[in-house]
Amino acid sequence: MAWLPTLEQVAAPTEVVEVYNDFQRRMGFAEAPNFIKTQGHSLAATRGTWGLVRNVLVEGVLPRTLKEMLFVAISQARACRYCEAAHLACCRMLGVEPATIEQLVSNVADISPPKVRDILQFGLKCAENPQSLTDADFGGLRRHGLAQSEIVEIISMAALAVYANTIADATAMASDEMFSRF
Repeated sequence: MAWLPTLEQVAAPTEVVEVYNDFQRRMGFAEAPNFIKTQGHSLAATRGTWGLVRNVLVEGVLPRTLKEMLFVAISQARACRYCEAAHLACCRMLGVEPATIEQLVSNVADISPPKVRDILQFGLKCAENPQSLTDADFGGLRRHGLAQSEIVEIISMAALAVYANTIADATAMASDEMFSRF
């Protein structure tokens, strides 16, 4: 049972509904998910979260598929079932291969190509223990040709995943049925 109910569109203020609609459209969902509707009780939280998601996950220089994969790997490692289900659905929606999706939840170290594997492992380290990052971790990304902007985006994605995991777990939100349709 969720600790906080969702705020459905029919009961939400116009400003919140506008965020729901933009979230739904830009993320490619059939409707606004529980993640954003749970935050709908606070316009500031709803706008702030959507701003982060839009700017870090949806936009940016790295492909969204890679960022969704990173979201899955971090959510799986942190045992956030809601975010894992949501972003697995996004991966499927965006055409990530089933074998790659299986590796995201079973063993990231087996993912190919090495550049993708190293990005995912770096992001996991950022999410799990950012103080343990070393020059070698950054050097590995640079050897793959990643620019400073891309490295910052990976770090920001890791932080966004932890942020979203915290919201989903703290509210005990239920997974959306629409995730199973992808």
